[in-house]
Amino acid sequence: MHPLSVFPQLLYLGLLAPVMLRIVVGAYIATAGWQRYKKPHKWVSVIYGISGLFLIVGLFTQIAVIISILILGFDYHVDNKVSPISKDKKIIYILVGVILLTLLFTGPGLFAFDLPL
Repeated sequence: MHPLSVFPQLLYLGLLAPVMLRIVVGAYIATAGWQRYKKPHKWVSVIYGISGLFLIVGLFTQIAVIISILILGFDYHVDNKVSPISKDKKIIYILVGVILLTLLFTGPGLFAFDLPL
């Protein structure tokens, strides 16, 4: 049974959606860690880099997502304390947080080293 869709023949690619989200968010987290290295709390940049790398590779994805959400919240709090955050940056924090929550519930998708237990 096919759901109502304009292009139902594309629905077989549904397992690639978490892969694309995981790789893009992992790259964002890794580059955010590189930028964070220039600011105070340099230990956060190391955690950013490790969790971004785990997200890109697809290893321990749910643990990396939880750590990334916590670090993203810490980063938001510290940046907001130093100076007010622009609306654009707040939207980016929200989008990355929602994508991370999506990956927490859906899993890593195809091409990951995580194995279902």
